[in-house]
Amino acid sequence: MATHGKPVGAAAALLAIAAAVCAMLLADRSTQAAQAATAAGCNASKGTLRYGIAGAGISQLDPNTINFAGQVPLQTLLYNGLSKYDKNMNVVPDLALKWRSSKDLKTWWFTLRKGVKYSNGRAFTAEDARANILRVLDPKVPSQQRSNAKDIRSVRAINPYLLRLKLGSPSAILPNALVDIKMSDTNDVENLAKSGTGTGPYKVGTFVPNQSLTLVPNSSWFGGKACIQKIEFVREPDPTAMVTDFRSGNLDMIWQVRPTDVPALQSGGTSFLKPSAVSGAHVWELDTTSPPFDDVRARQALSYAINRKAMNQAAFFGLATPSLGNSLISSTSSAYNKKLKPYDFNLEKAKQLFDAAGVKPGTTFTFWALAGRRDEWITMAQILQQDLKKIGLDLNIQRADVSTWLGRFYPAGKKYPNTIVANYFSMPPNPTYALKQGQFGSCECNWKNATFEAQALKAPGVVDLKARQKIYDTMQQIFSVYAPVMVIAHQTNIVAYQKRVTDAWEDAQGNAHLEDARVSG
Repeated sequence: MATHGKPVGAAAALLAIAAAVCAMLLADRSTQAAQAATAAGCNASKGTLRYGIAGAGISQLDPNTINFAGQVPLQTLLYNGLSKYDKNMNVVPDLALKWRSSKDLKTWWFTLRKGVKYSNGRAFTAEDARANILRVLDPKVPSQQRSNAKDIRSVRAINPYLLRLKLGSPSAILPNALVDIKMSDTNDVENLAKSGTGTGPYKVGTFVPNQSLTLVPNSSWFGGKACIQKIEFVREPDPTAMVTDFRSGNLDMIWQVRPTDVPALQSGGTSFLKPSAVSGAHVWELDTTSPPFDDVRARQALSYAINRKAMNQAAFFGLATPSLGNSLISSTSSAYNKKLKPYDFNLEKAKQLFDAAGVKPGTTFTFWALAGRRDEWITMAQILQQDLKKIGLDLNIQRADVSTWLGRFYPAGKKYPNTIVANYFSMPPNPTYALKQGQFGSCECNWKNATFEAQALKAPGVVDLKARQKIYDTMQQIFSVYAPVMVIAHQTNIVAYQKRVTDAWEDAQGNAHLEDARVSG
């Protein structure tokens, strides 16, 4: 969900990666997928890293029910998955040493790393992997990871170090789908949100929900020693206070820097994490089951009323890429459908469509955003507010704390009529899974389109890249026309860091990675 010169899009590299994976599968399905590099760790754990988050604290630590993007760095600090992304966004082994598939791509075997323990000392086995995957698949668990893995029909631990998964449909990229399913200790799931028990390089030292969190090295980590002695996640009251503390040296890294603060920070010699690609996007979600946005014409009208180019300049200082075609895929990506008809800013057309959908003059929409952070969302809302006024409509801009903001629309299935929810989609870099963000139950827009759903199910099993691109094109075309979500611009989260921090990195989704980070001085 919400969490993130322009670099080349993620899809170009990932299509090449998928091709290599498919070639391997076709050449010899019984060979291992890859050999996992031994986690290097450090000779000693040194120093303290203070990581600032403005306006909101971390409320819980369960990795598979994550609901706040500020929690994402914990995914690789406290936990591991069977697979993971490297710095180039390749999918590589993690807790699984290797994997292979059947010829029909419907059965997969994952061979697990031996000697892995949770931070409480309990051994990790295939039964734990099975339990975590089944928990994500449980519809009673509010897990956004379920969208990419929901075609898994059977999970079986063949022995303590061999896991077998059976799918309903062929998939050549199942390891991609498993990256975000983290292996928490489900033996104590009731306390998981507070304990954060995983297999990662760090464990919880102290935790006060919504206030503070301290991580310390996990002595049971299979990789050796974590590189940092203590990582503190610091809740700052607002972005201004966060930047002030950073510039005074009280913080080592800060997340979601406002674009307006970038010039001043650059002049002071601050460094920024630079992802190799971009798959995150600023979006506005709508309840497509409640009026007026249950009418596709109202949704299309809103899209025409959005001056995306002006918003990019005013809110992002031109650092983002406007989504004129209203696609979940960035127009900088080779997977982007270049035939999409753009939603050019057109208030006259917007008014005609609003009128056709029965939206009467004087109607007031609510723009629902976060308090204390994401000021760029408010800048965009103010532009929309001014433009809607020109066609006789009003926009009431409201901000709320994270819990209140989430409670209005999350998890999927809630009704929020007449409301435009500002959000950030931290989407997987693989186009197959990025587009699945539009699927029913993944997006909080409550939209379900039979053709879109069928194409999303079909895409993973299509080995030929040209054929898969046709599926991407179809899905983007459907999403653009039906407009269940307003995609405003593609951009990652801006993360600044002091020079004493090394080896931190940011992925294409806009998530900061601290698992390899070191601090000096």
